[in-house]
Amino acid sequence: MNQLVIDTTLERVRAALEAGKVEDALAVLANLHPADRAEAFSDLPRDDQEELLPRLDPEDAAELLEELEDEEAAEAAASLPTAALADVLDEMEPDAAADILGDLPPAQASAALAEMDAEQAEEVRPLLAHADDTAGGLMTPDFFALRRQMTVRQTIDFLRGQEVDHETPYYLYVVDRNDRLIGVVGLRDLIRAAPETLIETIMNREVRSVPVGADQEEVARLMKKYGWLAVPVVDADGKLVGVIRYDDIVHVLEEEATEDLYRLSNVSDGDLTPWSPVRVSVSRRLPWLYVNLVTAFLAAAVVSLFEATIAQVAILAVFQGIVAGQGGNAGTQTLAIMVRGIALGEIELGDAGPVIFKEVSIGLMHGVAVGLAVALGAWLWKGIPILGLIIGLSLVGNMVAAGLAGTLVPLTLKALKLDPALASAVLVTTVTDCVGFGLFLGLATYFLPYLTV
Repeated sequence: MNQLVIDTTLERVRAALEAGKVEDALAVLANLHPADRAEAFSDLPRDDQEELLPRLDPEDAAELLEELEDEEAAEAAASLPTAALADVLDEMEPDAAADILGDLPPAQASAALAEMDAEQAEEVRPLLAHADDTAGGLMTPDFFALRRQMTVRQTIDFLRGQEVDHETPYYLYVVDRNDRLIGVVGLRDLIRAAPETLIETIMNREVRSVPVGADQEEVARLMKKYGWLAVPVVDADGKLVGVIRYDDIVHVLEEEATEDLYRLSNVSDGDLTPWSPVRVSVSRRLPWLYVNLVTAFLAAAVVSLFEATIAQVAILAVFQGIVAGQGGNAGTQTLAIMVRGIALGEIELGDAGPVIFKEVSIGLMHGVAVGLAVALGAWLWKGIPILGLIIGLSLVGNMVAAGLAGTLVPLTLKALKLDPALASAVLVTTVTDCVGFGLFLGLATYFLPYLTV
């Protein structure tokens, strides 16, 4: 239903723009929910976006940019004059403003930062020092910090005087005189406590935090595991410097899942959108096609070792692809489970032994089940019992190899501090192709006298 509303809105916006009625187009967009408005805006041609965005008031433009994907938001923001961009950034959450500034050309970012409101710029500037994929790059400096000697009454009076937005989590962090994090208080506990109760009496001292340099995947994993709505971020001295909210982590989980999915298909990070320029997509994907080409030649080299066998029994050429293909499919299944487990922290290097045993066992059972089916089919089709035996044994061996490779390759990449999703698929399919061809044609060579009778 939402998509129908968005499509209808887009038609009306385009019609208004074609008629030169920009204000009417803005009025139509304004009727949408902010998230739907951002989706409709991103579907407009770049020229239309550049015509509409400067006509929005800074608050509406800020809300729109916060809903867009990072790259789209930066591209849209880059089209604004410096003064207008500074006004929009002043209306944004500090972490969102920092994300946009970090993606802009340095000269434009510096000029916009210089024209921003001094107080907002002071909050945004420290965030620019942190990489986007770290806790420091995700956090916002907007949070409530309490002192342990404050009473419940003082705390409630303090909160009443603050400007609270809809994203503020229900956690209040307690710091000492050096701003080091020492506890956390929930709003429910605060409301239930007597007015003169000290904060240190009701605070939870076992507050968990993440260091400012923590990887965003680790932060997401912790928040998911413990069900946090927010997590405090501390520097090397234990000082509270920011808070990461659940909505930022939802974005991270989507981003990381998408990245791993694309990497399993050997698509590089810079090509994670279907709207990337053709030149960029080709330059990102072509290198991996060359890598795949090299591994294909390696598999072909294995086949070439048995040219004489294939020449004597041509039917082998028909069945060799089945053995390699089934192994590749099994390896991909194992690989998907391993990469997901590693990404979620469910599988560590210390789990290698039990995991390898399990996947090899599964490969053995799959190999027997599939091998018997294919062996029976080959025997009934060609009437050569020994051919069925060769195929069956080859499938058992290649399924075991698939389970072993699908487990060892991502674990080895993790041990080498490399992304397990990046090259695993290429390496695993190379193993299953080479082992599959080698086993099948090797067994065929051994039993050649029985095949040629």
